[in-house]
Amino acid sequence: MTGRRERTRGTAEDPGRTPLVGRVEALRVVDKTLDRAGKGAFQLLELVGEPGVGKSRLLAEAVAAARGKAMLTLMGRASEFERDAPLAALADALDDHLETLSERQLTRLSDSERRLLGSVFAGILTDVPAEAADRYRLFRAVRNLLELLAESGGLMLVLDDVHWADESSVELLDHLLRHAPRGRIVVAVAYRPGQASPQLSAALALAQPTRRVRLDVVPLTEQEADELLGPDVNRTRRQELYEASGGNPFYLEALSRMGGSVPAQRDTLNAAIPSMTAEVPDTVRAALLMELTSLSEHGQLVAKAAAVVGDEFEPAAVAAAGEIAEADALTALDELVARDVVRPDAARFRFRHPLVRNAAYASAKAGWRMGAHGRAAHFLRGKGAQPQMLAHHVVNSAPFGDLASVGELASAARAVVSRAPATAAHWLGSALRLLPDNDATRPTRCNLLLELANAQLSSGQLREGREAAREALQLLPAEDLARRAIAARLCATMERMLGSREAAKAVLLTELRKLPNPLVVEAAPLYLRLAVEYIGTGQAAECARMLSEMGKLDHLDPATAFATAALGVMPAYIAGDIPGALDLLDEVDRLMAQLTIAEITPWMDTTAWLCWAELMVGRHAQALTRLDRVIEIARSTGQQFVLAYLLAAKAFALGRLGRLAEAAPVAEEGCDIARLVGSGEAQTMALTSQALILAWSGEYPAALKAASESALCNQQPSKVYWSVLSECARSLVLIYSRDLQAGRPAVEAACEAFESGGVRDETLLLICLEAMAHAEAIAGNPSAGLPLADRADAIRHPDHEVNVAVADLIRAHALSGTDPTTSAKLALQSADTLASLDYRLEEGRARLRAGQSLAASGDRAAGLKQLAIAAELFATSGARGLHAQAAEAQRRLGQRVPVPRMGRRQELPFGLSQREFEVARLVVEGRTNAQIAERLSLSLRTVETHLTRVFGKTGVPARGGLGRVLGPHLDQS
Repeated sequence: MTGRRERTRGTAEDPGRTPLVGRVEALRVVDKTLDRAGKGAFQLLELVGEPGVGKSRLLAEAVAAARGKAMLTLMGRASEFERDAPLAALADALDDHLETLSERQLTRLSDSERRLLGSVFAGILTDVPAEAADRYRLFRAVRNLLELLAESGGLMLVLDDVHWADESSVELLDHLLRHAPRGRIVVAVAYRPGQASPQLSAALALAQPTRRVRLDVVPLTEQEADELLGPDVNRTRRQELYEASGGNPFYLEALSRMGGSVPAQRDTLNAAIPSMTAEVPDTVRAALLMELTSLSEHGQLVAKAAAVVGDEFEPAAVAAAGEIAEADALTALDELVARDVVRPDAARFRFRHPLVRNAAYASAKAGWRMGAHGRAAHFLRGKGAQPQMLAHHVVNSAPFGDLASVGELASAARAVVSRAPATAAHWLGSALRLLPDNDATRPTRCNLLLELANAQLSSGQLREGREAAREALQLLPAEDLARRAIAARLCATMERMLGSREAAKAVLLTELRKLPNPLVVEAAPLYLRLAVEYIGTGQAAECARMLSEMGKLDHLDPATAFATAALGVMPAYIAGDIPGALDLLDEVDRLMAQLTIAEITPWMDTTAWLCWAELMVGRHAQALTRLDRVIEIARSTGQQFVLAYLLAAKAFALGRLGRLAEAAPVAEEGCDIARLVGSGEAQTMALTSQALILAWSGEYPAALKAASESALCNQQPSKVYWSVLSECARSLVLIYSRDLQAGRPAVEAACEAFESGGVRDETLLLICLEAMAHAEAIAGNPSAGLPLADRADAIRHPDHEVNVAVADLIRAHALSGTDPTTSAKLALQSADTLASLDYRLEEGRARLRAGQSLAASGDRAAGLKQLAIAAELFATSGARGLHAQAAEAQRRLGQRVPVPRMGRRQELPFGLSQREFEVARLVVEGRTNAQIAERLSLSLRTVETHLTRVFGKTGVPARGGLGRVLGPHLDQS
């Protein structure tokens, strides 16, 4: 099975393809990569080199080799002149093949996935209208689609020239390499290192070393160049061509097409193509231009028009852009095919190489190009193309003051902003440059600036978005209170996400001072945004005061009344007013039930605080229901910057309820979205939640890594709420992993923060105290928990059932050494309360304590019963570390506990033991001996001993060779 691109350039039947010379080692590496993928291991194949060095030619050979292994091969290419087209290379690769999928295959995708994919791929047809896709869900749907396509015989997805890929395509690559698709899949990319963006380089670096193969494609040797040129070229000419081309195959071919001598380095023809990349030698520039100028007049015109139309083009579009009859365009295309300037692909054509298109485009005069883009746009309009299909041509042709084009670009931006906000921002910026700056257009300019700021906020262009919002504030008239409030909120949001909360407050306070009356209803959004800043910076009392000011405003609409009540829950909780917080939650439920999605949408930031506060007061089940609703609203409205916080809160809720398998992907999604947004604060929150989920799951090294990364992202003062939470998570990871030496002072610092006024948090304080008391008891020092129990009793509120139960458990830990009977009673009491509220993870911790204390008091049978219940709770929750503690406690009481086995033991290669294999894997991943020792909790000497045995059994003398002999086995394990 093949995709459209593969037919164009990747098969043996392509008559224009030059014979492959050399590249023996590269082809061997490609074959090995395909073999490893054939065993079910995802592979990334990178072909890296200068323009014309043969990357595309090698990709064609890789495609042919994949076809030989019965793999589906799909090939797409990013384009130099259409860099703003969202996911263009992927659509180029998949669209034609997707049209051939049967309905039975498509039913393997969910309705939601089909709608998401339908928003990008014309080949996915669905009865339900395509939905505006948030990027992360779209990327997940693409990953699932690739897995589906690979099921029959495997899949090679080829993306050429990805140095020109748009930002959303790079983000998709980032996602696929962070979350590798399952199955026999190879993603092959080719790019020029000198033009690769930092984002692309960072994304490709995410691939695991055992799944990433990089081929640096180098120029041909002189002997290989002679072979390519053939015996018809004499030795002197061959040497001249080789020296001029530097062994670059495309340059060599271009120069050899010329008659006579190689052009001089400073040939005057070079001035005609100044836009060509500086990496291309002057001689090759001149050769390409001479090749084009040797065409007939119509041939040159059609080549230029085709370069304007697109990387791939149809004759009718070329005729329209070139202002010639279609029959004449077809005749000229015959000439271009005969001269191998372009190559046919069914009813379409494309240039034989991007450098040829570049030369054709640059050889046209600037004014003619502008007109050709305009004619191409007009042709597409006549075909009923959507604004986003016209945008590239409109950007390159619309004259200043063309209001119709301004409207088209704005419509195009609105169509793609949820899945490609960076592209939307580019088009909105172009629309603003076309718009005259006068009184008549000022309302339009202000609207475009607000849309631009929103798009830049979603794409992580926070500084640019802040400037757009500031400009809107400068232009909006003083009496336009509603839009000024929107602009101020946007500006403040981006100031906060850039780490400048004080600047965020200053923007809002300045705008409030400008109001003719501080009690006008239009002040409400500013008061609410300012209240959000106060609660985040540990000024809960000031937040409450600001919300009280809201009560003085006349005629608050239902949505604003909801937002006011929603934000009020957190300061009430921080103040220790649990009954007040619960009453507000009841009010919020009543108000929210009456609102539409459109009415809730402007208040998503306050809703995020509402959901977190609901978790803190112990209403996890209700909070999850609310979170599911508002997460869907955030997705559908493109509010990625809020989504990261909401997903972090949902993961935390699922984790506390013992639903760790569900929590892990939610936390992971939150982290990915936070990275896309580019906010340090959002990443801090998401990574904090992920660290806790990993720690509760028993994945302590990964948890510590997430907590450490969270700390690096956290640039906030110590009293900022999310900053305190980040430090809390790190301290808990240390304690859960039994690192008491580092954990004690870290937990104490977190507890002191949670006992202070501005960020006082009863729930998180008790979680920290219980973790510390539990760890002290395990370490044989339970009495160290008595001061912790006293602190817990001092802060717990009697109306907070969960926290009362946790405080009882802390006391149970502290008494386990001196009064095990009372300890058991308190632990059982705690467990029963937590069970009634479905807190499975903490119920298990309480029953673990009860079992140990019952046994210590002489009731072994009752103790074993509680330990068995605890072990079952931990097993069903996915809490491996706690499950191991329960099993250890059972064994100490003489109970035989079977070691869980996941099927038949795998036979390891070279007679390696399981531990030796683990050490070898980490060596292949690039870890040092010290890092391996830390990862596996071994001494450095033990690691060295294992490694010596690995070298002896594999016959490999040094670390560098292990990947070669163990690579296939690592992929299968």
